[in-house]
Amino acid sequence: MAGDLYYRVSVTSSGASYDMSDDLSSFTIEQVEGQPDSLVVEAADPYKVLSHAIQEGMDVEAELGTDDDHAVVFRGRIYKVDGSFPAEQTPTLRLQAYDPSMRMGLRTRNRNPWAGMTLSAIVAQVAGTYFPQTDVRVTGDPTFPNGLRQQEETDLAFLLRLARTYGCVMSVAVGAASDTFRFVSQQTVMSATPTLALYYGRSDVDNRLLSFDSSADSSKIELPRVLSGIDYDTGQATELTTTDVADPDDTDDPFVSENLAALAENAPDKAGQLEQLIATAAASHATLVTDLGTAVREANPSFTSEDQQAAIANNQFSTSLFGMRGNGRSVGIRQLTAQSNITLGDVGGRFSGSWFLSQVRHVLNGQGYMCEFECRR
Repeated sequence: MAGDLYYRVSVTSSGASYDMSDDLSSFTIEQVEGQPDSLVVEAADPYKVLSHAIQEGMDVEAELGTDDDHAVVFRGRIYKVDGSFPAEQTPTLRLQAYDPSMRMGLRTRNRNPWAGMTLSAIVAQVAGTYFPQTDVRVTGDPTFPNGLRQQEETDLAFLLRLARTYGCVMSVAVGAASDTFRFVSQQTVMSATPTLALYYGRSDVDNRLLSFDSSADSSKIELPRVLSGIDYDTGQATELTTTDVADPDDTDDPFVSENLAALAENAPDKAGQLEQLIATAAASHATLVTDLGTAVREANPSFTSEDQQAAIANNQFSTSLFGMRGNGRSVGIRQLTAQSNITLGDVGGRFSGSWFLSQVRHVLNGQGYMCEFECRR
């Protein structure tokens, strides 16, 4: 029936396939920043055949959604299979799979073949060995005259190191028939219009936020960076380059006035005092940020150039401008993906707005389909 929960998990190998949907006890898709996405499936195995037929190295695909609107949300390879045969209960099978980026993490390499290439070209060349499509978008695209050294690193570790250094996020986007490797600047992610909005405590919305815990910590506010290094050609220290940190693009909570009006009806004096306090908050926060300092020094551990520093400076670290962290739980939404931005609404004026999703878990079990996430901004 249209609107009913739909799920499917299928295993394939050399043209043979098996649909595990009727055997499932639960499955969890976990997306964590800096790691390959993973799928954990638990299934009943009363005839003790699944544990023999489903083995490491086979491909697995998972779909989620509703009967009239579902899509593939995970595609990968099985790396671990556990069988459990208890004394008085039904035998079970547990398999663990990772997305295609895991293949980049299987072998260490030693190489430096990228002299004269840009960051985006290096990333596309390495990832293109594993993926039919790549999406590489960096705000600053430095060139490396002497190349980049990959020493006793897997391709996965190498690309993750570049993502951390140059303010980018790295993930795999699951398509209908194939996957796309993504290496995109944090600034690009956070400046995009969020495709999803979750609202707390409201039933008249498409996507309900069931619970949310948040904090604001001034020690986690991202400050501008002052870059320095030693020039390739002269051996002298480069001129200092200071990165620009854009003002946080906050989103006003449309429910602030409504919530204050509701408080004013029951406690007008309290509402009036709080409105005055809210009006002073921006100035107090600005003073605190000034006291934190103007910038953070960051020395390049290898040779560089001033042009390269200027390109690096364009890669803004843009996912912690407020120093906020949060975690929440929502109804099942298959479009919810880590390393993207999302709008959270009606979680208090200052915690409402655009957040970067650093971790997402899709959980399907006997209680239904739910999502859990961690975020920052």
